[in-house]
Amino acid sequence: MSNTNAKILFGVVVTFTIVMMLVIGSSFPNVALSKSSSQISSNTGGAATSTSNSGVSNLNGFNNQSSSGAPLYLAPPPPGSSSRVNNGGGVASNNKLVMIGFDDSYKSQILYAKPILDKYGFKASLFEVCTWIGKTKDRQTWQDVAALQHDGMDIESHTMTHAHLPMLLSSPSQLTYEIGGSKQCLANHGVNATIFGYPLNLGSDIPSIVNVVAKYYNLARSGSAPLMFLNCNGYVKQPQTDCSTYSANGKLTYANRFDIRSDSFRHVDSRHNYSPAQEYTQFVQRMDSQIPYNTIGKINAIPIITYHNLTNSIQDYNKMASTITVDLFAQEMKYLHDNGFRVLLLNQLGYDPNSNVFDIKNVPLSTYGTTTNAATLVRAPS
Repeated sequence: MSNTNAKILFGVVVTFTIVMMLVIGSSFPNVALSKSSSQISSNTGGAATSTSNSGVSNLNGFNNQSSSGAPLYLAPPPPGSSSRVNNGGGVASNNKLVMIGFDDSYKSQILYAKPILDKYGFKASLFEVCTWIGKTKDRQTWQDVAALQHDGMDIESHTMTHAHLPMLLSSPSQLTYEIGGSKQCLANHGVNATIFGYPLNLGSDIPSIVNVVAKYYNLARSGSAPLMFLNCNGYVKQPQTDCSTYSANGKLTYANRFDIRSDSFRHVDSRHNYSPAQEYTQFVQRMDSQIPYNTIGKINAIPIITYHNLTNSIQDYNKMASTITVDLFAQEMKYLHDNGFRVLLLNQLGYDPNSNVFDIKNVPLSTYGTTTNAATLVRAPS
């Protein structure tokens, strides 16, 4: 081989070696970046992209903890379909809805929750305790209530004093004061409350209490179920064929117009104290659990979630079972927006006394709160 050919061959080998080293070497930073980016938490929220809770790790200084046990709110998907749907980009879907409520007149709802709701154009239903309004600095004022109503929020009744209603059964006048008096109190401040919220979710299974509620309100909200079925036919342990208030044998039904089923996340009880990251995971599971029951234009299941106080203190979060951190609330609202959920008000629930099922009226055309002028029926066939 000539010197010239040898030099050419040597140059080719060197060039090939350098190119391969560059190609191989460049892959390592990409792998490392991919791995690290999946572990980076965001203070502004977003859906977790892996099986971990990385999307909300170190939220408010609380270290990420993996949740144990089966998901609480994951409904079984239909055969051959995915249990998750992601429409992304804030574009509203036609089969994913949620109703957001707040209880107990906390000032933090207008200070912290409302700016986050405003960011995404979301509205909420606030159940007010009449005598608590303006009572202390940590509660709303009547000026706050008026501002919330003026801004399109739904203001409803949560009794006069947050009374334990079953303890008032021996005093019909006290029941009337708590239930009917609250409606009058709100009316005196320019609010026409048509929905009642049972304090502590107690009393909706007692006929004498329900009968008083029915005198003053069109609907009432209780708790203890992750989904509200518009036909009331999805409760496995409490089978019903419609939403009649009383069954054929005269007993109160589990879900009806005076027992709309909702739920709030209580992260502290005798068995656990869920971190914000674990709470976020449960929130996503619960929001998505409606998907197997709904199709485009035919809605039969809606999660109705109730919030209470909001805090920036992880110590307060750990002490109070129904308190949520501001960062976690922001995470959850961002998830709804980014995944195309339509956020509705509880007063958008209607009830058909002829067929004894619920329907939805004035459904927003987008996640940004635009509503139709005419009522839109989107319930599933019974």
